[in-house]
Amino acid sequence: MTYTLRTMRHPVKRFILAAGFFAVFGVPTSAQHKPACQLVSKADAEAILKVTLQPPKPFAPFRSLLDPDFTSGTADQGCTFTNFAYGQAKPPKVVNVGLEVRYSATPDLKAVDEARKQVDTRTYEHPTDLPGFGDASFWIGPPNNVTLFVFVGGTTRLMIGPSEIGLAAEKTLAAKALASLGKAPTTYSYGTQPTGLKKPVLAAGANPSPLDQLKRALTAKAETGDVKAQTALGKLYESGQLGNDGKVQPDYAGAAYWFHQASDRGDSSAAYELAILYNQGLGVLADPAQSFKLLQKAAEAGYVPAMPLLSDIYAGQKTPVSRERATDWATQAANAGEPRGWLTLGFEYREGLLGGDRPYWYKSAMLAFRKAADGGNCVAMAAIGDLYSKGEGVPADKNLAESWNAKALKCQDGNLASLQHQLAQYRARAAAAREPLLSAMPVIPNSSPVVARNGHGAAVSANDKILAGVVAAVAIAFAISALTSKSEGAADNSGDNVDPMAASNAAQANFMWHTNQCVQSGFNGGYNDMTSSCN
Repeated sequence: MTYTLRTMRHPVKRFILAAGFFAVFGVPTSAQHKPACQLVSKADAEAILKVTLQPPKPFAPFRSLLDPDFTSGTADQGCTFTNFAYGQAKPPKVVNVGLEVRYSATPDLKAVDEARKQVDTRTYEHPTDLPGFGDASFWIGPPNNVTLFVFVGGTTRLMIGPSEIGLAAEKTLAAKALASLGKAPTTYSYGTQPTGLKKPVLAAGANPSPLDQLKRALTAKAETGDVKAQTALGKLYESGQLGNDGKVQPDYAGAAYWFHQASDRGDSSAAYELAILYNQGLGVLADPAQSFKLLQKAAEAGYVPAMPLLSDIYAGQKTPVSRERATDWATQAANAGEPRGWLTLGFEYREGLLGGDRPYWYKSAMLAFRKAADGGNCVAMAAIGDLYSKGEGVPADKNLAESWNAKALKCQDGNLASLQHQLAQYRARAAAAREPLLSAMPVIPNSSPVVARNGHGAAVSANDKILAGVVAAVAIAFAISALTSKSEGAADNSGDNVDPMAASNAAQANFMWHTNQCVQSGFNGGYNDMTSSCN
């Protein structure tokens, strides 16, 4: 039995697993704790698989996928169903499927998370949740090599596969096994539930400000389960209120509460925003593991901004598969049109991490950086300048190096100007529609921001005030859009109904500002908004 490792540079690899699944638990002596080969009868298996089988054969799992210690199991934990036996004529189609079971004496909240972690660190597969089957379940692998994981009651775990019988047949086998154990889905909830998330209290008073009016109206809609309203509230609390001194007073705890509500209902953008808060400990206790889990959730749902950040995290891990996972997510981001994906690939090519000889490294890096720069990435522009300065992959050219570095320095100003232009257009549209909540939007200075060369002083303060205004206005624009749009009971991350202003959210504006500061300070790796530092 094998797992296919699908990567860009190694199209076919095999991670050999000798039919493993769970960490070894002592099997209590109980009528409901049956050995694996007693969970599905030979007759039932034949009816499901539609072949004549050999007698079920017990086996002791070895190098179990969910056993981080790579220990051996016991013969009662595994069972093989096959229609082939050595020394006999080979059937036209060989069927070979393994079933494993594990029991624990007490409920294990972390069982599903641990299973996903082992899949993540030991294979290149991406788990796909299977709602409504057991208390939790997911599957991995291509259609001809599926493995199904099922969890019930916190104490019972099944794995079926990897096999070629398909997901539907594996589900039927799992259902038979659970019925044999008398195990029906319960209300057991796997995973550590977030604590300390409190619903923000709305401001009291007979004469609320326009911003408070907006929060009240949006909260009423969010409380009905409207996902877009919940996400918009999160952005609104995250952006904070802009004081007379130009300083922002964000409510990260309030943002975390509403992002959590929306994330639980399937909004991948909310999961992404909540991941940032957990990583930086803003409004919640810092929890890198929870942040990573949320980023995976967002990226696997197709939310492109999460992909380059997930790539960065994998690049920092030291597992057998993390480097290729990092490249895979950067590639997915790049193919989706995200400049930061091309930026990451550019640096990987430049360091020789993607194979080939040195000339190939630099040529490929330049191509990737150019694609990122064409998408407006300021750091990529500086990286191109550095290649010309050092003559790596191109003839050294001082003039071109200076030209690209100048583009990088001007890039940020253009991005902020573009945001201001978008906000002006939104203000005009809202005014034409006579939107009364428009007055909640702050007035943003029209002057172009002053770029400080040393990263200190009054010039940075001026830029901060402009950026604060942009961030707050973008959040309010998104909130008004959510308030006036059709109610949504479930998340829609397809992008078809997303207001244009939503693309210019607070996180993107924050990233652009810090990226510019990193470039000015000589850090060609850019800004990592997961670690709040220059690379």
